[in-house]
Amino acid sequence: METRYAYVARALAEAIADGRHPVGSLLPNELDLAEHFAVSRSTVRAAMRELQASGLVSRRKSAGTRVEASDAAGRAGGFSQNLDTIEAVQQFGVETERRIQEVADVVSDDDLAGRMGCRPGRRWLRISFMRLVPNDTTAKPICWTDVYIDAAFGQEVRARLDGHTGIYGTLVETISGRRIGEIRQDITATGVPDAVAVALKAGAGSPALAIRRQYILSPNSMAEVSLSIHPADRYSYSTRLRRRT
Repeated sequence: METRYAYVARALAEAIADGRHPVGSLLPNELDLAEHFAVSRSTVRAAMRELQASGLVSRRKSAGTRVEASDAAGRAGGFSQNLDTIEAVQQFGVETERRIQEVADVVSDDDLAGRMGCRPGRRWLRISFMRLVPNDTTAKPICWTDVYIDAAFGQEVRARLDGHTGIYGTLVETISGRRIGEIRQDITATGVPDAVAVALKAGAGSPALAIRRQYILSPNSMAEVSLSIHPADRYSYSTRLRRRT
């Protein structure tokens, strides 16, 4: 499943690579790009962040978006990896439909604590849901996710669930008055668990990716953990490496 901002970023990267937007030229403004791709300006901004992170473009206020390279792999210097993904995670939350299946108060036992990377006996609000492609009744679910919110924020988060379309971390930020400064992500190969196979329309035990994201409130407090199961044929994860000048 390719989100809209990823599609826009890929389309523009291809246009840059084949010379439709030469090095040194300015890309169309956000409004024109939004109209061209039939997306929101926030989607265009997310796509611009992707292109900027890959080294293809630079952005300056009131000066526009300038094409800096035709190929993200062709820059000189040592390798570095861009890990600034908080905005991308937030955009994914906005662009996909969340369908809540269950909300419950839980205590992490030894098994759950191991999967979450927290201590046993800690209290959480668990929100279980599926991610789907909006307005597509034929598409299979993208993933099953269990989000665990620290019990200190659980009651207020539960009261604000209706109508909230972004990631739950934004609610935690609002309630706590603190910012999420880091998302720690781990991706492993697994099989689709029996308990969610029917909901995901996938075979039990079939190949899948398990993604754990730990949301860290500044300065260093784990306030949320999400555990997601993505059937292998519905999700891919790509990373861009660029040379450090």
